[in-house]
Amino acid sequence: MDEVCRIVDLRNEARHLPAIAAWIHEQWWSGSKTSVEDIEAWLEIHLEDALIPTTFVATSGAVPIGSVCLHETEAPDRPAYWPYLGALYVRPADRRRGTGAALVGAVEAHASRHGYAAIYLNAADAMVGFYEARNWLVVERRYGPKRLTIMRRQLG
Repeated sequence: MDEVCRIVDLRNEARHLPAIAAWIHEQWWSGSKTSVEDIEAWLEIHLEDALIPTTFVATSGAVPIGSVCLHETEAPDRPAYWPYLGALYVRPADRRRGTGAALVGAVEAHASRHGYAAIYLNAADAMVGFYEARNWLVVERRYGPKRLTIMRRQLG
């Protein structure tokens, strides 16, 4: 990762919320009824003083280059799978430099520091290897309508 990249809590860099909402919308929600404003409202909850949900931002100088969230769940029909890492995004020009791994590490450290034994995520097939290389284990394959892989990371 570039030395100038740093990972911060969105609560400390709230000015980046609109950019993060736009990334999340473009990556996962464009073409749906969910608007950028809906995602901004969801992210505003991450600014409250709570352990979960929370969002971390990777910045290079004053510019946001990536983000990741820790939130309740993406598998409401699997109540044991809680909390969830989600919405990992790194700008295309900044990929393959360790930023994604640093963002995942920030979520893992936050969850571990606050006593969570494990965290979960849903991964598209193309991302499973990225997470497996970081000690995430496959829990379930072909979950939900998008046929995602549910993964778990044991902490501590």
